[in-house]
Amino acid sequence: MKRVSRYVSMGLLVTLILSMTVWGAAEKPEVPQDKPVGGIELTIYNDQLALVKDQRYLQLVTGISTLTFDEVSALLDPSSVMIRTPGLTGVRVLEQNFEHDDVSEDWLFKKHLGQKIKITTLEGRIIEGYLLAGWHKGWQNLIIGSEPGGGDIQIIQSEQIKSIDFPKLPRGLVVRPRLVWELQNANPTDKRLVEVSYLTRGLSWKADYIATINGDDDRIDVMGWVTLKNNSGIDYSDVRLKLMAGDVRQEPEEAEKAVAYLRATVNDEKANEGFREQSFFEYHLYTLGRPATLKNNQLKQVELLTAADIPVQKRYIYEGALDGQKVKVMLEFENSAANHLGMPLPKGTIRVQKADHEGSLQLIGVDRIEHTPKDEKVRINLGNAFDIVGERVRTQVKEPAKGLREETYKITLRNHKNESVGITVIEMISAWHEAKIVANNHPYRRSEAGKVEFDVTVPAGGEHVIEYTVRYKL
Repeated sequence: MKRVSRYVSMGLLVTLILSMTVWGAAEKPEVPQDKPVGGIELTIYNDQLALVKDQRYLQLVTGISTLTFDEVSALLDPSSVMIRTPGLTGVRVLEQNFEHDDVSEDWLFKKHLGQKIKITTLEGRIIEGYLLAGWHKGWQNLIIGSEPGGGDIQIIQSEQIKSIDFPKLPRGLVVRPRLVWELQNANPTDKRLVEVSYLTRGLSWKADYIATINGDDDRIDVMGWVTLKNNSGIDYSDVRLKLMAGDVRQEPEEAEKAVAYLRATVNDEKANEGFREQSFFEYHLYTLGRPATLKNNQLKQVELLTAADIPVQKRYIYEGALDGQKVKVMLEFENSAANHLGMPLPKGTIRVQKADHEGSLQLIGVDRIEHTPKDEKVRINLGNAFDIVGERVRTQVKEPAKGLREETYKITLRNHKNESVGITVIEMISAWHEAKIVANNHPYRRSEAGKVEFDVTVPAGGEHVIEYTVRYKL
């Protein structure tokens, strides 16, 4: 009898699991599979979800037969699997199975309960017996008997063990995940195009941006990268890669709709460039114009966009009710074709850098941008200004008449820089009640419901004071 050997010592079973051969072959001979036709199409969503569409020419046998589909993700959702035979009718799926044995230490010992094993101790002593218990739920001692049902019992301490020889593994072991169908085919036996699609976890993507601002803080260069991560358990070679940007719900019924929508898309346009964007339902789809390979456990970056010399505005924002004395520094630019952009930008992390007086680039801030449509503004929060301070004080509260309340606020902005700065002061004047500003020493504008903005210029080394009174109708 052929036997499998492995070394054991606290970390034991890894060597065995990696090196063992599956001795139990399937009872039916498996039909050889061709490579995918034209590559796999892979659509990856923002949050650990991907749609795989795999086309292969496979032998379809007349009548009822078993069809096996190897090299699938170990993390696929069996309920999302669909098989199609494009252009061919008369094929019915009678049964569908997802097969994958998760080989582990517990699994290995459970499968060999009642079977004879050979143990070699550190001293070189050979002990043979029938495995009765061991390696279960963290307990690493082995119990063996002289007979399958017991007999003379021995407990072997794990610290004594050098190696263990096991008999052949059980028949039908499936180490690599696969899909298996029982099909009924009314057509003559022949090779036919078969398309299999499924949703899987373990694949994700995100956008990362690097922005470089010039010395005058009025122009910016932006590079966008797509960061891809594959932890699905298999490699994807030369795939047609698509990325879905948008907040796609992942409830079961929504996932099924997403599969249906994606199958309806047709795009045979050839390209050898980077990502091409197109609107899709309420989302945006980015298609890479060249084949891509994603190896298992690989993190890959692919260029999304490059835009240079974009006009940018540096803004100082003060919201005293929220930030106390802190004054935020913001960069703002428009995502437009005139600014060498105009492609909907997927959400992601943006890092801003600037050259110091020696020409060395230094990081000046990190922020996250949300999905940004074309012709909308991108706003980047770089943190708080060092040399600008705000102070907000409520100086008076009174009730001039029944049902009316007046509050007076004083906002002081101090600038310790060597040049003047423009600051936008944002005040929330209404949360639940009707509100109106009845006195103010500086012009303002309403920016959105319940908010007003004061645009002020604070001289170098000086300060500026805003005072206003708001009346609430209670």
